[in-house]
Amino acid sequence: QACSAPTAAAAAALGTTPPAGTVAALLQPNLNATYTDTAYTGATWQLNVCDDNGSSTVWDDATLTNGTKNWDRNQNKLLWVRAQSTVEGRTRAVAGLVRARTGPALQAKYGLVSGNVSGDLTSTMKAITNAAVVESLTLGLLSSNPVVAPDPAFPVPASGVTGLRCGLLDDVPDVQKTCVTGAIGALSSIPLLDDLVANGRYTQFPTTTSTSEGNIGQLRAQAKASGTYTAASAGAAASPAAPNCQITGTPNASTVVFIEQVGTGDQYCVIDLAAASRQYKALVVGRGRVIFRGDNNVDGATAYSPTATKNLFAGVVYALNQQTSCADPCEVVRVEQGARIRGTVNADGKNAIVSLRPPDFNSSQLVCSLLPCPGLLSAALQPLGITELVNTLVSGGCLLRVLGVCTLSLPPTPLGQVLTSLTAQLTTYGSPIHSDVAIVNALQVNGASGVVPGSFRDLQPAR
Repeated sequence: QACSAPTAAAAAALGTTPPAGTVAALLQPNLNATYTDTAYTGATWQLNVCDDNGSSTVWDDATLTNGTKNWDRNQNKLLWVRAQSTVEGRTRAVAGLVRARTGPALQAKYGLVSGNVSGDLTSTMKAITNAAVVESLTLGLLSSNPVVAPDPAFPVPASGVTGLRCGLLDDVPDVQKTCVTGAIGALSSIPLLDDLVANGRYTQFPTTTSTSEGNIGQLRAQAKASGTYTAASAGAAASPAAPNCQITGTPNASTVVFIEQVGTGDQYCVIDLAAASRQYKALVVGRGRVIFRGDNNVDGATAYSPTATKNLFAGVVYALNQQTSCADPCEVVRVEQGARIRGTVNADGKNAIVSLRPPDFNSSQLVCSLLPCPGLLSAALQPLGITELVNTLVSGGCLLRVLGVCTLSLPPTPLGQVLTSLTAQLTTYGSPIHSDVAIVNALQVNGASGVVPGSFRDLQPAR
């Protein structure tokens, strides 16, 4: 649109109600509330926004008639703004060249921001009754497989920081129970303060939202502009039954995908990464929960790669947690079955939980790493679930009795050997979230703007 076209200019008379959804409708309420004196009765105003020519900082009236566009066509962050009003028959007009300042919507140092984190090593691992196994395994993984891996170019605390809102620093003796659930959180005897807090990997996040309401509105507008805004996606109350997230348009690494609501507003949908990886500038979910699901291929698990062709989502993940019926605590993002995130994950609200679940353990691989395979003993152990298997390996005992006589027994396996095998499987998967400063900084929003010095002109003094 040309910047002089009627549709490009915001214009109205004070006291009127402009059409909903127009720029005039956004500005008019403030003007009506500010200019209440009877002298302003019937006053009119108009606003024109025009792209600059890339060189001059002096306003030219021809800009309104020479076909200049009403948006930043040359993408140099400079726009002319011309404002005009008529009060009691007297008209005044001013113009200035405005520089639009942009900045990242989120802080790049955070790989994860949430009310809480569920760091279960696996869905069954937390049920292992041998506390020494779980405790030692967790200790071994805290350094090699942190929840968030920093960007290799920006060591902690410049990236890879986890920000929590649950009082991480308020009650140091109970840090784990206060802020991290699952297998890690159960180990209240482990002094995580030195390893996780003192080095800046975990910190208290000061606000209940990761960015401002205005910035969220800009992200919504960006999605609408690119045709990747979805008002409602199908959802399900139970995560196993969750359908794929319905996404409008053709998103790519340069677009913001915004899903306003999933199902009833408190249901799950899935970003399926099992067959192919995806990259968006950001995925924002207003009301609802989202699951990033991999193929859970433990046998074929490979080390993390920023260019993986499957099991990887690259971009900003932002759950606004705006649903009203979500119980406290509320799981709003889940990364499971071998999926990984490259970028950052943010979930608003103190009750928000981000669940990070590695692939399931491979029982057969665990047995064969400790015992000769194939063999009668191995064959007897492999059908066991991971919980029973680990406890049996560590404790030993009789596996088969014939007429009251033990014919197949297993001696206790040294704890260190069991842990080495378990850790090897988890280490292959590594951290579920990998910070990427460039990806976070690429998600830009408009900030405070200002008039370029020397460009302001009083075009038509009131007379």
